[in-house]
Amino acid sequence: MKHDLIFRSIVWLASGFFLAALWGCAPKTVHKPGDESQTAKEHALDLDETKKQTAALVEMLLAEAKKIMEQKDVNQAFLTYNRAMAQKPDDPQKEKVLSEVEQLLAKADPLLIEEFLHIPNLAIPESLLLYWLGVNHSAAQNYDEALAALTRFVDTYPEHTHAPDAKDLIMLIRQTTFKKDTIGCLLPMSGKYAIFGQKALKGIQMAIQDLSHTYDRNFNIIVKDTRSDPQRAADCVDELGQAHVMGIIGPLIAVETAGVRAQELQIPLIALTQKANFPLAGEYLFSNFITPRMQVETLAAYVFKKMGLRKMAVLYPDERYGELHMQLFQDMVDTYSGQMVAVEAYDGSKTDFAAPIRKLIEEAYPYAEKAYPVTEASYSDTAPVTGLQTSEQNTDPDHAEKEVIGFDALFIPDAVSRINMILPQLAFNDARGMVLLGTNLWHQQSLLAETKGYNRNTVITDGYFGKSTKPATARFEKAFTALYGESPGFLEAVSYDTVQILFKTAMEPGVDSRQLLKDALVQGRLFEGATGTTIFDKTGAARKELFLITIKNNQFTEIKP
Repeated sequence: MKHDLIFRSIVWLASGFFLAALWGCAPKTVHKPGDESQTAKEHALDLDETKKQTAALVEMLLAEAKKIMEQKDVNQAFLTYNRAMAQKPDDPQKEKVLSEVEQLLAKADPLLIEEFLHIPNLAIPESLLLYWLGVNHSAAQNYDEALAALTRFVDTYPEHTHAPDAKDLIMLIRQTTFKKDTIGCLLPMSGKYAIFGQKALKGIQMAIQDLSHTYDRNFNIIVKDTRSDPQRAADCVDELGQAHVMGIIGPLIAVETAGVRAQELQIPLIALTQKANFPLAGEYLFSNFITPRMQVETLAAYVFKKMGLRKMAVLYPDERYGELHMQLFQDMVDTYSGQMVAVEAYDGSKTDFAAPIRKLIEEAYPYAEKAYPVTEASYSDTAPVTGLQTSEQNTDPDHAEKEVIGFDALFIPDAVSRINMILPQLAFNDARGMVLLGTNLWHQQSLLAETKGYNRNTVITDGYFGKSTKPATARFEKAFTALYGESPGFLEAVSYDTVQILFKTAMEPGVDSRQLLKDALVQGRLFEGATGTTIFDKTGAARKELFLITIKNNQFTEIKP
């Protein structure tokens, strides 16, 4: 110890001597006017002497640092190397200092390196600290911390000589932590929305069972109860990240906070949400659900392209749901160059809708034509028609001519509880013969029970129809009913499909990291499932082929393509 103190004293004295020489304690030469060339030579000699003194000082500091390292005082050794770098040595000596610094950092605890990063006015490059912080965290199997440090290093210093090695290590970590057989599920398993979590879980569990049979291997799910709480949802994402799941399905509620955290951790997350902007918040975020736009686009395409109708009307509740669907439908009428002949809102808190219905009919009256009613026998087996023929088309002299309303189709975006009151009142006010257009909210048995005789010529869209003839849908309906003793709905079906999508994509050759899984999901793959065809666009939003349903003999019937 005594010898160490003597050695350090000598170094400090030598440092002082050289710094004194640099700061003017050495003798100065007095020059006469006209001696510029002599002055230049002497200045060059001074610079050369300064470099020599700096080099000698740096060598002394390096020797001191090595001596300190022998005592395993990494912190003090690092500070000594930092003093050496602060002398601004020339390139060869700088490389020597940095080489020894890297040897020190390679053995340093990651927590100590993090402390070094907070030293003010640090002379040692931050890039080296970040690189070795990531490498050492990886060696300690702290993969999340390693990825964070290495990603920051690569993003900040893309041209660094260690950047290629860092990129390779990032990919290796992602492959190591990518469990093809395990996904996380964010569901509200408690609280007022628990019923929806339980429905989704049934579809998820059935998907796991089917996949295990298909691939002859075990697949796993880690279910986290979000309790419908935003912060809890984000915390659940952290927990799933630590469990190294390859992807996440959900949540149903409080999707934004979970999405932010999944994007930060770069975990592919497919939320069961109809919020159109959710996938736009990050490249690792996806959504798979039926949306208002999907439904309106499906209805419009059918009535304009398949049925050839032109004149449209909308009767909607004066509330957010109704206003959104009314505007979306107006946009589609414009897209297909149709005519919006009447639009009328109503107060959803009332039960008498006669006034808005009459206003709607009056508004459309200028577009009315004389027509003859068509019997139910003239309806197509696979698709409804308007129920009307113009006088020129009618050849039956027994049919009496009558005035009809001025629109071909009427869109009413509302819940079935109010639809059950509105449809009879439409007929009472002589609004008959038009095609009735409804959203998935109409697809309830109460519509059949309470509006019999008033629900003919109806076109409804939905994300699932259990009586469909589509093979994948029919298989799912049969298997689910056999397994649980009840018929599934859209939530069970879309949860089933989403699990299938994640695992089948992960099982493809070459998909061995979360990044590659994310990339594969947006490469235009078509997924055939219980809810029909699904494809993710470049933003991560699902594009789904919805079901079209009509009512025949007071039963819901699929409209075939």
